[in-house]
Amino acid sequence: MKRLIYAILLIILAFGVYNLVDNRLKIAKYDFDADSTLGNVNITSFKDEYKILYFGYTFCPDICPSTLTILSSVIDEMKLNNDIKILFVTLDLQRDSEKECDEFAKYFYSNSVCLKMKEDELKKVVNNYNAKYAIVNLQNSAMDYSVAHSSSIYLFDKSGKFYKEISNLTKDEIKKEISQLIGS
Repeated sequence: MKRLIYAILLIILAFGVYNLVDNRLKIAKYDFDADSTLGNVNITSFKDEYKILYFGYTFCPDICPSTLTILSSVIDEMKLNNDIKILFVTLDLQRDSEKECDEFAKYFYSNSVCLKMKEDELKKVVNNYNAKYAIVNLQNSAMDYSVAHSSSIYLFDKSGKFYKEISNLTKDEIKKEISQLIGS
């Protein structure tokens, strides 16, 4: 009988260790080291808030403003303004300052923060998220260049654990996935 109890306890302990390691690995894959107007931050810096991460840049003519507008309207509609933090990761390291980028993100949603990474960190993080971006030179343009990028949002629970990538950025799809994330 003692052996059975020890075996059960060993199984429970092994399962607990597995879950702990698995959760830490899931957080580590999507973690980052970024500068912001709040100082140096990572995915766990925003405790007690669900997080939505989005890659973009302030000079984006259409996709970034549209996505941030949809996100903001869904969050407002769901009355979750204090529960969700939008992490806007700039892909334009040359033009986007932390302050101006932060103001840009907050224009759409007040509980946002701009994250600016060093180039090697940004490349690593973009790769870990399976996102894409490229600098596109624009001849005879006042902008000089543009940043082509994938357009997905990434949902995280309050502990910083990755929940889901959403690439179908319709209002209904975003609302459905956020509802599932928060369990409502």
